[in-house]
Amino acid sequence: MQISFYVLGERYMKHDATAASTVSAVNAEAVLNFVCRLTQTVLNKSEHSLVIIDDQTDRLRELDEQLWSFDATSFIPHTLISDDHDDQVTADKLSAPVTLLSSLPQSFDGVVLNLAPTALPLSKSGTLPERVLEIITPDEVSKQQGRDKYRAYRDLGFELIYYPIN
Repeated sequence: MQISFYVLGERYMKHDATAASTVSAVNAEAVLNFVCRLTQTVLNKSEHSLVIIDDQTDRLRELDEQLWSFDATSFIPHTLISDDHDDQVTADKLSAPVTLLSSLPQSFDGVVLNLAPTALPLSKSGTLPERVLEIITPDEVSKQQGRDKYRAYRDLGFELIYYPIN
């Protein structure tokens, strides 16, 4: 299985004009736009369904809204499954090509875009996704989380690929 790390560059940061040379926060809208573009690419290039995992339910809701209006010339069919249903979700119950939820469905073998701060709980003895996509934003917290994820996946023996996005 392949794990792809998309490492976003400085243009995905908000620069605070009032502070001389400090960088404030990640530009959440720019990151969500990148997630939408990546989602569209996965749908166009893969026959597998896509699950987007995030432990931040507010960000999942924002992504849900953004996916409906992201591109006026194409539609990204998706569904948002709320937290109260996550523990019951299995791969055979996913109905849309793209599903947004807070944990990996049991026995899912498609593509996973992981926005959560930790590596997915994968084991080579169970059903594995076709591919995992990890997005690392340019802030120090996300970079450290990315390093931790990288080590966790490497220690499991997965193929790791790095894509710098400027």
